[in-house]
Amino acid sequence: MGFSELMGDEPTLFDDLRTAPEEPVGRYGEGSADAVPHQGPPDGFTIKGNAQSMLFHTPDSPYYGRTKPEVWFRTEADAERAGFTKYARRPRKSANPRD
Repeated sequence: MGFSELMGDEPTLFDDLRTAPEEPVGRYGEGSADAVPHQGPPDGFTIKGNAQSMLFHTPDSPYYGRTKPEVWFRTEADAERAGFTKYARRPRKSANPRD
């Protein structure tokens, strides 16, 4: 007989330790998690979002390492559903206006 059974139907602190942690939900809905300064992302969240530019960076982005996330996303689809656009390198304009 387990501790919970001894205590009846009342949940105990020991029961809470066995439950899986709840999935974080950030201000951009399901699949997002608000970034916390000086902390890494929640498990499974690898996409960094910048709320000012509304761009997101995947780990293969050249700016991923220097981007300070304001929001984390689990998938690209989650970021796009929240209104963010994937960063894409744009070709530089030519210095010669005839090109």
